Amino acid sequence: MSTSGRGPGHDPIHFNGGWTVRYGALQGGAPVAGEQRGDWCEALGLEESDIPGLVVLEGSWWQRERTAQRLATLDDVRELRFPEYHLGCRQADAMPVLYSCVYGAPRAVEPVHVFGQLGTPTVVQIGSCGSLQPQVRTGDVVLAETAAIGEGASQYYGGFDTSAATPALVDCAEADLRARGFRVHRGAHVTTSALFAQPPERVAAWHGAGYLGVDMETSAVFSAARYFGMQAVSLLFVWDELLAGRSFLHPYTEAERAAQSRANDVLMDVALNLAPLRASTSTASTSTAP
Repeated sequence: MSTSGRGPGHDPIHFNGGWTVRYGALQGGAPVAGEQRGDWCEALGLEESDIPGLVVLEGSWWQRERTAQRLATLDDVRELRFPEYHLGCRQADAMPVLYSCVYGAPRAVEPVHVFGQLGTPTVVQIGSCGSLQPQVRTGDVVLAETAAIGEGASQYYGGFDTSAATPALVDCAEADLRARGFRVHRGAHVTTSALFAQPPERVAAWHGAGYLGVDMETSAVFSAARYFGMQAVSLLFVWDELLAGRSFLHPYTEAERAAQSRANDVLMDVALNLAPLRASTSTASTSTAP
């Protein structure tokens, strides 16, 4: 995809399908209507009736594996015209769901921006994080109530210092995860833009600030979601234990690897439960959404 047409005026942006989006349609702050809404739908190859009720984002190196795993939980999956934007239907009620494996804050905010403008109400960030507290162990799940902004994307969505999750979604996610037998930690979190730039003194400072974990997307997703009036939550399983000097390069025991896999496997299911069922569906559902 080429964005070489983006300029200071209203020149079109040219993409590989021969279609264009006027630069004016990329300005945001609230859901759009009319011509701008049509621009986005045309660019995506999306009918307005298929605008998703939920966006699920995942930050991972293993895009191919994660995408295959998550899309297996949806029906009628297709890739939209934007690469790695996968639209499917939730099996419980056929609600459209957008899944995208986008690594790092600059990429993570893009689907939030697009579908925030189209009126999607909820975004869920899933993935993994590094632990910064001794009681937060590999295979546990961290639910960020707040996320310290250590990335560069939030500032463009009015986010400075700290961004926040939607409390009701954190409550629902915690209840669902605890019912499945997981150890859950909720509280302050930090997002960075440099995966390997985590020397001991920085890890110690994050620990001293009380952060439970660190990732590369959460604070930006929260900032962009707030900008567009969306609900947002982050569900991250713990991989490495940074305070103990155990990075993802560290050899984990068989039991620890099993705990990591079990937590990773459940994230998409919990995320799908966080959007309420459509009114036409039976109320005899397991959805825990507010």
